[in-house]
Amino acid sequence: MKVEIVSKEIIKPSSPIPHHLRNFKLSLLDQLLPPLYVPIVIFYSNDDDHPFSSHGSQCTKSDILKKSLSETLTKFYPIAGRIKDNILVDCTNEGVDYIETKVNGLMSDFMSVDVVHQLSPSHILADINGAAEQAQLVVQVNMFECGGVAISVCLSHKVVDACTAMTFLNAWAANARGVHAEGIVYPTFDSSSIFPALPMERQVPPFEPDDAVKGENVITKRFIFHAAGVSSLREKIAASRSGSSVFSKYPTRVEAISALIWKTFMDIDRVKMRLSSPPSTKTPVTLKSLLNFAVNLRTRLDPPLPQASFGNVIMDATAESMTTATTNDDDESSKDFAKTLDGLVGQLREAVNEINGDYIRKLKDGDTDFLKSIGNSSHLRNISAGGDDDGGIKVQVCWISSLSRFPFYETDFGWGKPCWIACNTTGEYKNSLLIMDTKCGTGIEAWVSLEEEDMSIFEENHQLLHYAKT
Repeated sequence: MKVEIVSKEIIKPSSPIPHHLRNFKLSLLDQLLPPLYVPIVIFYSNDDDHPFSSHGSQCTKSDILKKSLSETLTKFYPIAGRIKDNILVDCTNEGVDYIETKVNGLMSDFMSVDVVHQLSPSHILADINGAAEQAQLVVQVNMFECGGVAISVCLSHKVVDACTAMTFLNAWAANARGVHAEGIVYPTFDSSSIFPALPMERQVPPFEPDDAVKGENVITKRFIFHAAGVSSLREKIAASRSGSSVFSKYPTRVEAISALIWKTFMDIDRVKMRLSSPPSTKTPVTLKSLLNFAVNLRTRLDPPLPQASFGNVIMDATAESMTTATTNDDDESSKDFAKTLDGLVGQLREAVNEINGDYIRKLKDGDTDFLKSIGNSSHLRNISAGGDDDGGIKVQVCWISSLSRFPFYETDFGWGKPCWIACNTTGEYKNSLLIMDTKCGTGIEAWVSLEEEDMSIFEENHQLLHYAKT
């Protein structure tokens, strides 16, 4: 299998950016995000029955992709700019990178977690923190001998979140299909007026992934939760509810899967304790696990912002779980397992509820002390490698991203809907999870990244494997 670069070029907006729009102000929320590329690879089979395929070669497909991308960038003009001083985007028509490749091999050979990264630009994956100096979007269109196409879209998290990425992909695809402008949803630019950027002298440094977060020998594996397994897990959790108000609502699919995998992450440390100490040892150890996940603020504002609001309109919530373990802990009962998951769902909801009106007011005010205490706090930085905190407590930090309910599988450039979508293709960060829907929409894909030793324990967890398939 070989991926050979055929061409590289810059795609610029089809119309010049007006002078009054050339200095696009970042919001405070953009400032807090690192210049990190997030690759998404969208696979399309060669559908000879589709009207687009019947009248166009791969060359024609590429021409349409480039033309429609140029048209779309005119409406999403900050994506074609460059970051300046973490304050603004210089929108002077520098454009985005567009790469075409020819792939020697079957498309199905690349539809695997182990090799899909080969379809994303290698310089992006090698320098994931270089987005501030580079294009905010890098596209790699991979043409297969079978006629299939895989489009790798690498957007900088400095300027877009998942909602904006989805809005952009939908608009690009609609332009490629020739949809009239009135039928396309384009972005609004409200965030920087609601969350004004901090001046340079008051800026809080964005979280920069370090070697501790990346870990060593991190590998990624995909676990599939089919609809029946997801439903069974949700029912099991609901049946064990304590009746407290935070538990009263039936757990969502994402809550249930997040709780299960979070617990399985915590079980890794329990297993390692048992393996590293004599069975007779009964000294209890307190385990603290912190789970970080993004919360969409658009619907939490008053009045709410549209989902098409451009930029990062998200903040991280942190859920915390404290447990005590000994080296001879026995496996918990089915009843205790359900109650544990129920408690974790409650912790997730409480973390979300902390992003309330007072929280958002402090964000709007640019309260520097408040900003230092959340998401980018020194506490999280210091313990990101794991180990003990100041109180001798064993600490674990985990990260979850959810793309569930985002309609990526509706992204039709004119030759049909995707046959598969791959995200998180870098697999750089340990203790991380990406959740997205299966193609049918009823199941869940969980992309789990762990250090190799931890993955060998994770994938043998019988409670996980009762609901998931690898």
